[in-house]
Amino acid sequence: MVFTAWNSEMAGMYSIMDLLALVERERAQELWLQVGKPPLMVLRGQTRTLDAIPLTNENTTELFRSLATADQLRELQQCGDIQFIYVSQSSARFGVNAAIQHEELFLKIKNFSR
Repeated sequence: MVFTAWNSEMAGMYSIMDLLALVERERAQELWLQVGKPPLMVLRGQTRTLDAIPLTNENTTELFRSLATADQLRELQQCGDIQFIYVSQSSARFGVNAAIQHEELFLKIKNFSR
């Protein structure tokens, strides 16, 4: 199922803050960011594809850098995966799981504020 409620100010560009705001607004359970696919949300147990272009490894890495500290980036590079809590500007809490799989970054972001 394609989810079309997401709007980007610049076509093809992603902002982690916009994506997290959408997750919050829609009360989604999770956001998945995977190279080669558009962002996905889990909403009421159903996986929903956002109506957007597929992510590149560069896009996904930049989105992760928007969430992570320098220490967290280092840990991901050294260990291949990391988990941490991210608190947004609106005080929403998200569990971030990042892993490098086949040299590509995969992010699973759980919404703890639903």
